[in-house]
Amino acid sequence: MSAKVVWQTKSPIVLESFKQKKITSIIKGGNVYNFQAAIALAMKFDVTIDESAIKQDHHNVLKYYLRHRLNTPQADVTVKENYPVVVGAINKNSKNIALIHHIDKINSGQSYGHKVFFVELFRKLRKMDLVITVSEYWKIFLEEHGCKNVKVIYNSFVPEDYKIEQNDVVEFRKKYSIPDRPIVYIGNAHKQKGVYEAYNALKGLDVELIMTEAQNMASDLPVRFLSLSRKEFITLLHASEVVVLMSKLMEGWNRVAHEALLCNTPVVGSGTGGMGELLTKSKQIITTNEAIKENVETVLKNRNKYIHVGYDYVKQFDMNYFNSTWQQTVASLIGK
Repeated sequence: MSAKVVWQTKSPIVLESFKQKKITSIIKGGNVYNFQAAIALAMKFDVTIDESAIKQDHHNVLKYYLRHRLNTPQADVTVKENYPVVVGAINKNSKNIALIHHIDKINSGQSYGHKVFFVELFRKLRKMDLVITVSEYWKIFLEEHGCKNVKVIYNSFVPEDYKIEQNDVVEFRKKYSIPDRPIVYIGNAHKQKGVYEAYNALKGLDVELIMTEAQNMASDLPVRFLSLSRKEFITLLHASEVVVLMSKLMEGWNRVAHEALLCNTPVVGSGTGGMGELLTKSKQIITTNEAIKENVETVLKNRNKYIHVGYDYVKQFDMNYFNSTWQQTVASLIGK
């Protein structure tokens, strides 16, 4: 009989994707990782998503807290994302795993509510049987805050999904009337993702700056904005001469940088949080705001120096690695 694993997430998107057994169109970032991990475990164990932990936008915080707090699922292993770690009780009837991508303590403000949240988060994390995170940066951070059993399982992808035909780039440029000059993708159209810093540094270069997202949160920038399908986004990464990611957030890893490298496109980035490990080990460039232009020009003059070493590093993190690591980790925890 398979061991029972209960996954606790506040995200209705993760729940819906798990039910459909596929990545829905609106899922992204850490939620993709969480969905993939739940699916990986479902290949070996009896996995359910704890619907009492799901938080809808209309939910009253107190009612949500009480509903989730009073629910103790029957499980051999309970996997908790950060919000359920804080709100829910530690399941004394099972082994407990916390999954932490990153902790934006600095960028989350200093309100009383935030302070209480982080105090409770670290208190609970210290009591977990295992804490899983996504980079060495956060492993060290968590250990420095008293977590004793921390394991890194990296973001992973299907490398074959990032292969395209060269004609796809030609058609992409034609569809969006992109001039015949180098494309520099500067990331998600959001202030916290550093698009203003990238624009200010690169506006004098003869390049086509592009930013993307479902909604343009930096509409005052004179930068081409595109809202793309998944396939078109991958084509954009291939079409770009370099990807510039100046995130101000303490990144868990940086999935876009990872994806760019799978497309053989060099990356210049801020290196915040776990992104620093990704860029360093893939031999890309970590830059200050002041040096963005200089570093982009360096890459444009010698792309080949960065392309192959980047791809060779990230290709190891495929779904075979990801699925087996998650499965073995849980099996070891419960002694199976």
